[in-house]
Amino acid sequence: MKKRSVVQVGMMIMALFMAFSFSTLTFAAGSKVTGEVVKTEGEFVTVKDADGKIHKFHMDKTTKQTGDIKQGAQVEVEATPQGHASAIAVKGK
Repeated sequence: MKKRSVVQVGMMIMALFMAFSFSTLTFAAGSKVTGEVVKTEGEFVTVKDADGKIHKFHMDKTTKQTGDIKQGAQVEVEATPQGHASAIAVKGK
């Protein structure tokens, strides 16, 4: 019986790993995200899209920034599959 429990735990871990991998793939398209900046912290910006999904991006000196990137700003982010913002631009206003 104990052996079966170990196998079940192993299968659960594998299922969780696969679920996390697939959820990451949905964002890993390397495309554009449009939404509201909800937080800026150091080299990271967090954006909430129209569906309420939260996206966290890394920015550095290679990120092309247009406008004042601050909390509340409506932005469009072009990101790599790894979550690095290659470009971020304030939209509207």
